[in-house]
Amino acid sequence: MHSFYKYLLFVIPVVLFTTSMLYAQDDFQKWLERDQKQFKTFLSEEDKAFSDFLKQEWESFNSAKGTKRDQAPKPITLPAVKEKLIAEPEVKPQPLKKLPEIPKTPVVKKKPVPQPVVHPKMERFSFSFYGVPLQLDYKKDFTLSISGQINNKIISRSWESMSGSATYKDLVRQLTALRKDMALNDWGWIQMVQSFARQLLPESENKQVLLIWFVLNKSGYDVRTAYSHNTIYLLFPSTTSIYENSYITIDGVRYYFLKTVNSDFQLDKKVYTYKKTYKNDNKKVSLSVSRTPRLTNEILHRNLTFKFRGSPYSIPVQYEKDVVTFFKAYPQTQLKIYFDAPMSAEANSSLLNALRPYVENKSELEAVNFLLRFVQTSFSYQTDDRQFGREKYLMPEETIFYPNSDCEDRAILFAYLVKHLLGLPIVGLDYPGHIATAISFGSPGPGKNVSFNGMGFTVCDPTYINADAGMVMPQYRNVAPKIINLY
Repeated sequence: MHSFYKYLLFVIPVVLFTTSMLYAQDDFQKWLERDQKQFKTFLSEEDKAFSDFLKQEWESFNSAKGTKRDQAPKPITLPAVKEKLIAEPEVKPQPLKKLPEIPKTPVVKKKPVPQPVVHPKMERFSFSFYGVPLQLDYKKDFTLSISGQINNKIISRSWESMSGSATYKDLVRQLTALRKDMALNDWGWIQMVQSFARQLLPESENKQVLLIWFVLNKSGYDVRTAYSHNTIYLLFPSTTSIYENSYITIDGVRYYFLKTVNSDFQLDKKVYTYKKTYKNDNKKVSLSVSRTPRLTNEILHRNLTFKFRGSPYSIPVQYEKDVVTFFKAYPQTQLKIYFDAPMSAEANSSLLNALRPYVENKSELEAVNFLLRFVQTSFSYQTDDRQFGREKYLMPEETIFYPNSDCEDRAILFAYLVKHLLGLPIVGLDYPGHIATAISFGSPGPGKNVSFNGMGFTVCDPTYINADAGMVMPQYRNVAPKIINLY
């Protein structure tokens, strides 16, 4: 009996403990299910209306092929002024004012650091973007079932699946953090999301488009999906016109097709899409560039040579390889975007510091003429159609890289040098088939001048070989250009 009581004293606590553990686990499971149900209810309040809308009948739209900014042909060969015919300045040259400060050393760039684990059940996912290895913590807890004929109901179910994910907010947060680390503009951000989607879902191009669509919508952008036959496309509005890129028009707004692995810039077909935005998202994609992206920081070198007033000059310059690669497929947009674009710290510092000793002791007019000759004769001329097979405007850093450039590329680089090296007011001149610039010297300069905002600007053509300020290409001497405000 004594041993039996001892047995009971041992067993009863164990049974009670086990029972309490079972009850605790049951309570925990009920709490977990209730919490998940509340979570899904919250998501349904946020996303169900949009999902239900997507299930309704979509409208058909005829896509239009992208238009060219300028239909006029560019010069195939350039006229040149003979050095001996260059006249002396017609007005008294003014001395240069205090030159803008130039960074003495390049800015040190740090590669993005991996984000911390944000969920205990997440997994580390690695992908690359323009050669930069990136990592985030992610668990794909959604299913994109898009087999069979593509229609709006399949797209709606995909939205429900992704919006029901318990981890999508963490995904968007980490991608946004990587965007900040890499100093990406809107276009760079879209490209990074594309890279992530391609490497996460390599089995299906349509799935990639759906994931990009979801992430961008959850980030506040007004992007739409469209489908035609068995292909899903992504559409986005832009703050500026995009040339030679197909689009559809919804309520007076152009929505451009995003070039993905399964689409082309020049679509010409009927597609089906919807009009309602998600949660009143209305952010348009901006192609403006305030900073060059932080990529691998691989530096390349080039030596630019030219002559001015009979003397030879050699200008060593550095630039970032991956910045050039980043802009290689940049959408062709309004010229002011390119005129306002920066260079990388390395290109800016090396180019401006190499040129500065040659201009700082000259008059304003001679400093401008020196920079004109540098841009006119350091680069070979070739139209974009011949070099790229299409129209492509170059950012300032791209002109340093490519072997050839044409009129708008040289005008963009020249304007960059005038603004950042001399600090003089400058505008762009938009002729049919040609781009040049004009500079305000404070008083009318020699030769041809134009008026803008009550100021006089002297024509400066970076493409007219050996031409000084005030000289205009013969075919444009009697043509009134449109003015592009750059200051």
